[in-house]
Amino acid sequence: KWSSFHLHQDIPQDMRLFQRRLTTMDVTIKNEDNRETHILSADDYYSYHGGLIAAVRTAKGSAPRAYVGDSTDRSRVVMRSLSDELRRVVQGETQNPKFIQAMMNHGYKGASDMSNVVSHSFGWDATSDIVPDWVYEGYANKYALDTTVQEWMRDVNPWALQRIAEILLEAAQRGYWDASPKMLEDLQSLYISIEGVIEGR
Repeated sequence: KWSSFHLHQDIPQDMRLFQRRLTTMDVTIKNEDNRETHILSADDYYSYHGGLIAAVRTAKGSAPRAYVGDSTDRSRVVMRSLSDELRRVVQGETQNPKFIQAMMNHGYKGASDMSNVVSHSFGWDATSDIVPDWVYEGYANKYALDTTVQEWMRDVNPWALQRIAEILLEAAQRGYWDASPKMLEDLQSLYISIEGVIEGR
């Protein structure tokens, strides 16, 4: 069992030896021991764990199996695949209407947190190729293009709304998301329209 933290402590000075070690890695594991944060809370998660997955894929030619350990309840430790953990977090929180409403109650900071969620999802896809199309589709429909949420963001933090549109468009451009032409057109129109809002500020 390897985690990004264990490996980081054991990095040898000889880079060739480090690369050889990467080629022998079949599994990566990152343990979570509290409910205060999750894999979409901050860029640290995809930088460390996702970065390790990307390093193994580069050195070995194939991605390792990736897992997230959940030891928040020490009497019932759970191990999930990274893909399952992403699905759990997205369905249970980041695209949950209760989460969206809670963010809307926090004004500028809530909108910023929502844009970070989209950015962190993109980061996981770039490093680990684990974000399915329905996740991007959900962010587009529930964050960027939902009339109520969009108008709220335009008012409290148009920069966050523009960033969300920009990330979604980049995900499609890079081939991470097979978005429909209509969806892309709507996002492009949104991105352009926000330019005027921001300039007006």
